[in-house]
Amino acid sequence: MSQTLAVGRSIQRIALVLQTTVVGGMETHCVDLAAEYGRRGIAVTAVLPESPEFDSLAARFGHSRATVQRLDTDGRKGRWHQVNRCLALRRLLAGWHTDVVHLHTGGATGGLAVVLAARAAGVQSVLATEHDVPGEVPTRLHRTARAAMDRMLSGLVAVSRRNGQLRQQRLGAPATRFAVVLNGVPLPSSSAEQRGSNRCRVREQFAIEEGAFVFGSVVRLADGKGLVDLIRAFALTGRAYPTSRLLLVGDGPLRHDLQALAEELGVVERVTFAGYHPRPAPLLDAMDAFVLAVPAGSMSIALLEAMARGLPPVITFCGPEEAVIPGETGLGSPPGDPESLAATLNALVASAEMRRQLASAAMEHVRTHFSVQRVANDLLTLYAIAGRAPIPARLRGDGPPNPRPGEDPALRDSQHVAPA
Repeated sequence: MSQTLAVGRSIQRIALVLQTTVVGGMETHCVDLAAEYGRRGIAVTAVLPESPEFDSLAARFGHSRATVQRLDTDGRKGRWHQVNRCLALRRLLAGWHTDVVHLHTGGATGGLAVVLAARAAGVQSVLATEHDVPGEVPTRLHRTARAAMDRMLSGLVAVSRRNGQLRQQRLGAPATRFAVVLNGVPLPSSSAEQRGSNRCRVREQFAIEEGAFVFGSVVRLADGKGLVDLIRAFALTGRAYPTSRLLLVGDGPLRHDLQALAEELGVVERVTFAGYHPRPAPLLDAMDAFVLAVPAGSMSIALLEAMARGLPPVITFCGPEEAVIPGETGLGSPPGDPESLAATLNALVASAEMRRQLASAAMEHVRTHFSVQRVANDLLTLYAIAGRAPIPARLRGDGPPNPRPGEDPALRDSQHVAPA
């Protein structure tokens, strides 16, 4: 089976190439896309780095029915190694008669060798999604390499118009081939009984009292994630709610420092560091509210997963296109301000009715506008029109912010609930 779009290009084989250094939201998003494409009868090959630290990611792609190839397509092991592997990638893409190569990178760096290999293999549709933004002052070499890559791409994709604007300001972007496709997640079908069972099991595992109010976050423990602000804000909430708990799901280089900060603030016994979990859904069910204190985030996969499971969210990066619409689908707080964040968290704890309304609205909002099915529809549209037709107005990178993507009834009608 294949997917044939309005302009007539049949999409049968998609290669997802990941240039990644850690496993996080971008990688989970690609696994979800591979599963959705497979559900539609489209064959997927995932090209992942060779390092053993990505073995678990390879297994997840395998479970999504994707074929997995292990090739280092970046320069992490030296240029000769990269050239060798990219020649192997060219042979793979040509021999598989690949219709689409979709490169995914953490930011606006790397990927030129992948695009060259794809073009040498005769692939018609070659796209790149940049899941983050370039640095504020890119080097001349960086600018030159990115400009060359942009010219060879069929399409460049950002995950939000905020990211797209920063990309345009700092590196430029091909206006006629620059699109925005907002992230999405699989829609859970778990029952209330299953979520309740997860809640009891996880709370027992981490010795969290059933009556405790649990703030939670799924985030890499690294710089730029606002984790110091989050722990300081949580410590302040303890004045009003001394039995509250903070459940941090994730790992990273700041773990030791954050544990030391929690001890310094006298809340180490109430902060649980749960470590990295590739499938965090059961841990989300143990939370009462989801919090992201990232100062300048955009389109967090973990946030969307939490909202889809009915958690009221609090974030510090509200914007006109984020899934959290303040006061409607969640609450917002200024970034870098632990006192304000603590006040917002306290207000959420104090009002069960507010939590209920926000949770219900958050779940419905993600189910309607931020499903992985909608993402697949958007990307398949871009794959099919590459070089043949203009990007639809709703997907243009220079279009207005759209907090409710996928408004077209034809897109909504093709969405289906995926297993949890």
